[in-house]
Amino acid sequence: MLKLLFGRKKVNNVLVNNVLCDLGPLYHSYSFFGVDNEQLSGIHELNQKSKHPIIMAYIAYAIAKSKPNTTTPVSFTELFCADGYYAMVAAKLGCDKSIGVDSNKAGHFEKAPLILNRLKLPNVEFIKEDITPTSTLLPTDIVANIGGLYHVDDPIKILELSYRMANKYLIVQSVVSLTNNDENYYVAPAPGWTWGNRFSKKSFDNVIKKLGYQVIDYHFNELEGNKRLEDRGSVYYLIKKEQ
Repeated sequence: MLKLLFGRKKVNNVLVNNVLCDLGPLYHSYSFFGVDNEQLSGIHELNQKSKHPIIMAYIAYAIAKSKPNTTTPVSFTELFCADGYYAMVAAKLGCDKSIGVDSNKAGHFEKAPLILNRLKLPNVEFIKEDITPTSTLLPTDIVANIGGLYHVDDPIKILELSYRMANKYLIVQSVVSLTNNDENYYVAPAPGWTWGNRFSKKSFDNVIKKLGYQVIDYHFNELEGNKRLEDRGSVYYLIKKEQ
C-alpha cells in the first residue's frame, strides 16, 4: 500500500522521492536519483537493466579520467538522448556541463526539461535538433552515442561525427542482430522496419577497427526486453580520443 507524503511515498516502509509521479509513464526509471516513477510498459524496464550498469560505468570512468584535479571542469554530450536520462546521470556523477540532444521524433524529449526541473540538477542543457552528418554541435570532453546509431540511414557517418565531437572520450552503444555473426553483415532498412539499419556483432566491431579508434573497453550483452533476434544484441565501446 502506498502512502503519499509531501512529494514522497512509502514503498515497503521506506520513503522514496515521488516528484515525477504526475508526469505519467517515462522512458527510464529514475531510481538512480532516489526517485520512484512509473516507467513505460513493454521493453523499457528490462532493456534499461541491461544497458544501465555498463553505460553508467563508462560515463563514470570517462569523467574520472578527464579530471586530473578536482577543479578541472568536464563537459558531456548525450546524442539521441530521448528523455535526457544519461545527460542527467552525467551531471549527477560530476560533469560541470551536460548536454542532451534529440529530435523528439518519438515524443520522449518533451519531458526532459520537466524531469530536470523536478530533479533540480545544475548545469544540464537540452537541445532539440536532428542529428545528421553535417550537424555543427559543439565538442565536449565526453560524447555518448548510446541510442541512435541503429535508427539512422548513415550510421558510420554519424559515428564519425560523434568521434569528432569528443575531445577525450566517446561512449558507443548500438543494437546488433543475433541472426548471424557474418563480418560483412549490414542491412538497411533494419529487418521489419522502414528505417534504420542492422549490423551483426562482428560486422559492427569491424567498423570500429577500420576507423582505428582506441578502444579502452568493450562489452556485449542481450537486451532482454527485445524478443526478436534482430533487435536483441547490444554492443558497447569506451573509446579514448587520441590527444
